[in-house]
Amino acid sequence: MLFSSPDYPLFLIAVFFLYALARWGGPRLAWARIAVMVLLGDVIFMLVAKDPAALWDPIGGVLLRLVIAGDGRDPGWSPEVIGQWIAGAGVLFGGLALGRRAGGWIGSAHGQRWIARAIVAVLAALGVTVLASWRDGTLDATTALIVEHGHLLVLFVLGTGLGASTVDAFRPLGRVVILFVASALFYHAWAAAMPGPYRYLLGLLLATIVLDYYLGRWIEDSRSPARRKALVVISLCSNLGILVFFKYADFFTQDVLHLPVRRLDLILPAGISFHTFQSLSYTIDVYRKQLRATRSVIQFATFVLFFPQLVAGPIVRAQDLLPQLDDPPALELEAATAGLFRIVVGLFKKVALADALALSIVDRVFEAPERFSALEVLAGVYGYALQIYLDFSAYSDIAIGSAQVLGFTLPENFATPYRSANLQEFWRRWHISLSTWLRDYLYITLGGNHGAPWRTYLNLFLTMVLGGLWHGASWAFIVWGALHGAGLAVTRYFQRAVARDGARGPRLFAACAALAIAGGLAHRALFAELGTWPQLVIAWLYLTPVWAVATAWLSSPPLPALPAVRTPIGDALRFAMCAAGLGFLAALARAPRWTWIPLVALTWALGLAADVVDRGRGPEPAIAARLGAYARRAIAVVLVFQYVCLAWIFFRASSFDNALGVLRQLATGETDHANLVPLVTCALAVGFACHFFADGSFRWLRDRFVALPAWAQGAALAAAALVLRELGQAKLVPFIYFQF
Repeated sequence: MLFSSPDYPLFLIAVFFLYALARWGGPRLAWARIAVMVLLGDVIFMLVAKDPAALWDPIGGVLLRLVIAGDGRDPGWSPEVIGQWIAGAGVLFGGLALGRRAGGWIGSAHGQRWIARAIVAVLAALGVTVLASWRDGTLDATTALIVEHGHLLVLFVLGTGLGASTVDAFRPLGRVVILFVASALFYHAWAAAMPGPYRYLLGLLLATIVLDYYLGRWIEDSRSPARRKALVVISLCSNLGILVFFKYADFFTQDVLHLPVRRLDLILPAGISFHTFQSLSYTIDVYRKQLRATRSVIQFATFVLFFPQLVAGPIVRAQDLLPQLDDPPALELEAATAGLFRIVVGLFKKVALADALALSIVDRVFEAPERFSALEVLAGVYGYALQIYLDFSAYSDIAIGSAQVLGFTLPENFATPYRSANLQEFWRRWHISLSTWLRDYLYITLGGNHGAPWRTYLNLFLTMVLGGLWHGASWAFIVWGALHGAGLAVTRYFQRAVARDGARGPRLFAACAALAIAGGLAHRALFAELGTWPQLVIAWLYLTPVWAVATAWLSSPPLPALPAVRTPIGDALRFAMCAAGLGFLAALARAPRWTWIPLVALTWALGLAADVVDRGRGPEPAIAARLGAYARRAIAVVLVFQYVCLAWIFFRASSFDNALGVLRQLATGETDHANLVPLVTCALAVGFACHFFADGSFRWLRDRFVALPAWAQGAALAAAALVLRELGQAKLVPFIYFQF
């Protein structure tokens, strides 16, 4: 289920109220509350099944048929349907009774062991059935039979959670079970639309979850270092083996080894890379004795399947989320409201900006770069840099906001990465959960920064190359990782040199600039006859040092932070900023196109001016020093952005030849701009303005929304929905990182 699909708001609302009612408890109106919760569960199930006949419980079934009868259609009150409802009611009441009476046993370590065994038995039976049906050619008929009765299993598990939630001592267990059911259905919504055996990918995911649950317990209980290491190796092999099979089978057999076997053309399971890394972090942390193994298979499964971040992150560590599942946090109105604000911001990034850039310029440029001028190709490259940030940070915003609505805290994943003044800072701001995962579980495992300096640089390079391969089975992704790895290594070398003696910065820059000039002259004289890729490598070798030393020198030392104090003038400027922003939205519909970008610039400038006013002037010498530091940092930011965009060309290109075509067109220097229509230039302007928007003014907007009364918040959300509908594209563009 996509966050940008119309189903997701309904799904989140249903989960929120189901989860909130599970917190209520108490005997008052208990059966009415349970009936409403069952109906909410039916809504969640229907978003996956899309078939009214799939409901087995009488609550949702009767209401649905009353609606059908109200529309003048035949509701179908057949004996078979009534018998189905009786069976469904029996399963539901059985689950309710089990949750109420055996919640303590279910939540105990002993009960969880039996539940884990039951899951293994069910998955084994399902696997045998699917394999036998697939070999006999009856898989579709078997799948139809399973789908027809699938709601019974959901009713039993959900009923158990609802029953537990009615008892004070078992209520935390009930809430976790409810989240488990909702998260499993969220993932199955994608798998159910796939062909053949792919419809059972939830079963495969549950199998890896149960295996890692057992491995975590065995690793913790084992006293033998050799056995502990063997168990963690099994976890690595099982998780990475599934990832390699689905993601890299064709790449290694066809592109690397050139084996005489047919291509499998496997469909990549949604979010496989993310939940693989998430599970691995758990078993590795248990092996390192940094985390106690959980005794609850339900909590562990909910941790891996937790729907807000399941498909595209952030990659959540077990030590961050498992404690929240062990003692579910309270629902707080302020946090939930801030979460709604963040969801709207994420949807704006995705629907209004990322999709517009993709369809209007990026996809067209990378599909056929030879049809565009150098200026248009450059706009396409910059557009992709914005698109991938806006798209992926939008997913993270919606994920983190959805978790906030439910009371959970997920780690931040992006921190305006294109403001970075060196490549090392970029990776502290870009996809933070992935970069820290690579640092903690790969870079440190390789040796980190211990040992000789050359080992540090090699470890950086290998980490980023493997990180590039993690993104996709293509040589282009490996080149992207190599560019970042080598760039980080060179940057680290010059950072250390500048840190030892700041005065060496200008001298190093002059020496590297001379090397770049000499390299350029020698390139033309000696290497002009070489192939394109050798020439690119040689050019990188003599240009990267001057870039790296410039960014290391210009970004050192970091800018000191100034405290901000709200002032009346700052507030007045921000109200004017809001008016300018609303004026821009109105101009999109009614005003001439030449007014669009000036209004964007005015909105951005007013927000920045308000931040400057709130930080005060300070002494005159300090102002001059800060202006000089800001100018140096601005130059470094521009240099880092150009290098990152060079790497993005390989990340986005469909092949080496495609990337080469983009680079060739950039080298022509043509300035025709017929394809830079107002939609493109406006989307680029808004994208950059949003990325470099004043932090204090953004927080002010969020705080003003949170402080509004409920009716005003509802009106603001409704207005935002209408604006997003108008700004949305006719074609639905999947999230970029959905493919990873």
